[in-house]
Amino acid sequence: MLIKPVLALPCALLLLSGCAEFAAWSSSLGAPAAAPPARATANPLYLAQNAPAEVATYRTVYIAPANLANMQVIQPEGARTDPEWWVTEGEDTLLQRAIAHEFTMALTYGLDFIIVNSPQQAQLVVNTAVVAVHPDATRASVARAGTPGGSITVSLAVIDAANDTVLLRSVDTRASEDIWAFNEVSGEDPAINRVFASWGADLRRGILDLQGRSDDTPIPPAVQY
Repeated sequence: MLIKPVLALPCALLLLSGCAEFAAWSSSLGAPAAAPPARATANPLYLAQNAPAEVATYRTVYIAPANLANMQVIQPEGARTDPEWWVTEGEDTLLQRAIAHEFTMALTYGLDFIIVNSPQQAQLVVNTAVVAVHPDATRASVARAGTPGGSITVSLAVIDAANDTVLLRSVDTRASEDIWAFNEVSGEDPAINRVFASWGADLRRGILDLQGRSDDTPIPPAVQY
């Protein structure tokens, strides 16, 4: 019968292939490892691809009041809803002040932009919404162990004041060493200022990129207000 010889040929080929692969693998032992590919720098900003040419000349910016009304609290896995996570009127005022301050400090750095008091005076409008906070631990756990870390998700949009066209957008989540600062806002807090200062720096960089006048100069820490 011809069955056995026919089967033997592919089996022999497989064995030879396997031996060749083993030889190649074993010969690579002791060889220097190849360098891993460089990681691309994450860029959370999405810029309009067909922005009008006149956008490059825009300098006046209005920072709209941030939307805090729809903020969600993403509790740790398995934790119950915490009814104490809500923003009072007084806390809203303090958070608005912190956001406006940090964005103003970033956008006016290097005299890049001028902040105005109304959208009617502006060429660009910055809209901000605090989407969610993500505490790493429950309130009870923080009280016991003092682990207040977490993260916050914010949506940013820069629009053309003349026609409401979105020129830049970002939805990004960033870590905070003290997410509970957003739960009991009673005054100036470095944890709050730092996280919004980082978004302010991205706003500045993104608008400059959009206008073709990129500047990667780091913004120095702002003086507390």
